[in-house]
Amino acid sequence: MGLFGKKKKPEIQEEVSAENTTSNSISDEMKIILEAREEAQQEKEAKAIERQQAQEEAGKALDQKEQNAQSAAENILEGPITPNGMNFFMVCDEVPLTSTPETEGNIIVRGNLRGTAKTGTEVFIYQGDGEKYAVKIEKIRNEDREFVDELSFARAEIEITRGDIPEAANPDEQASTPIQRFAVLSDATGIDDMKDPACKGMAAAGNPRTLAMLCEYGRFGSDEPVYFGTTMDCLMTSEFVTLAKVSSPKNGKGQVGFTSLRTKKDPDKNYIPVFTDVKIANIAKASPFGRQSGSAQLFMLSFAQLAAIARDNHFNGFIVNPFGPLTMTIDKDLIDKMVSTNFFAERFGAGAADNASLALGGTGNRSLDNFIANGGPDIPGLKKIIFRNPTNNPEYNAIEKSVKKYCGSRPHIAKLLILTANPENDPKDMSYFFVIDCKDEFFDSEVKGLLPVIKPFLRSVKKVQFQQFDKFPKPEGMNANFNWVYSKLPM
Repeated sequence: MGLFGKKKKPEIQEEVSAENTTSNSISDEMKIILEAREEAQQEKEAKAIERQQAQEEAGKALDQKEQNAQSAAENILEGPITPNGMNFFMVCDEVPLTSTPETEGNIIVRGNLRGTAKTGTEVFIYQGDGEKYAVKIEKIRNEDREFVDELSFARAEIEITRGDIPEAANPDEQASTPIQRFAVLSDATGIDDMKDPACKGMAAAGNPRTLAMLCEYGRFGSDEPVYFGTTMDCLMTSEFVTLAKVSSPKNGKGQVGFTSLRTKKDPDKNYIPVFTDVKIANIAKASPFGRQSGSAQLFMLSFAQLAAIARDNHFNGFIVNPFGPLTMTIDKDLIDKMVSTNFFAERFGAGAADNASLALGGTGNRSLDNFIANGGPDIPGLKKIIFRNPTNNPEYNAIEKSVKKYCGSRPHIAKLLILTANPENDPKDMSYFFVIDCKDEFFDSEVKGLLPVIKPFLRSVKKVQFQQFDKFPKPEGMNANFNWVYSKLPM
């Protein structure tokens, strides 16, 4: 019988089987490595999912911010509060330096267009620092990079003429960036002179620049420091309207009480409600809030005036447009930072927001009952203050001699002027009015030093008032008609 194969011994078979099993198995060390790798992969995938979800949520939040801005813009442009002449506005969030305009010398800006813009339209550029320039729209491009004659509520690239935007004095300084990022382009007329510290008329014209900046604040305010700073500059160069109670003037004097408002977020804090437009203020005045406050009068304030009142012990700041369409709360701490900037000091004078009466054009009386010339609010029945050179008599001559001697020993007094002041309708209510030209930090000490020098000679006029020269709203012809009693410089 033939044999086809030889049967292996059992022990050999067992060895082979065991050997095969070992070669096909994973060591404990390798299992640990593979498990760690799998965990790392799962963690990586989880993080990727989290990032994707975060991006989706951020995208949704951005879409929501855009929808909010769009809705607010529609309320501004299509409702009863549209600023004079406004058909559109655009915050220029891009001022590209690499894009070449179709016409040499023109400027290209980009942003989300609110409203309808048309080529050939005469428009204005409002810079954050209060500058306003007249320009013209020459080209409009939509998101598809197509030139169009008209565009509404879309992302836009607009080419404008340089207009009256000045050329840079230094070719290396802002030569290629004549427009600041986040400048506002609009056909709203605004006011003619935005450099005027009092910003007279801006609120009546609708504050188009301020409304535009507030409209886009949700999109840029928290993530763009430049936008935040530009918005603060914008507020400091704006004018506001508030509701006030004005007492019946007596002897040319009156008192003003400002309405306060509390919020659900801060129910223990009092804020001054202010409005960017007379139209918006009138709506609030006619609302239950306005009727309950009993405020019968609108009161117009520059930022310095508003800051001085909002920093008073009675208030914790102010709220812009508390009933819409765009609301912003400015707390006292932020106001303190704003009024300490060089920008504020250059515009209004250092310390202008430290005293409500001074900021309102007054003499320092906190009851707001003395307003200099036409620098204060236009309160019906409250007459302006008349300034004159003092009468040349023994009383004044003695005061002048004593004051000159004092000033000669004081290194911080550059000049000093003595006037008489009285309400227009009450010539007998006379005061000596001392205008001191010195730095803000020395003013209080110089006033304290002058008082004992002046008091011994007061006879026919017994009231004395003081004002720092930088904060004194100069009457017309002051330099020609008024004589400085003392000056360290040749006169």
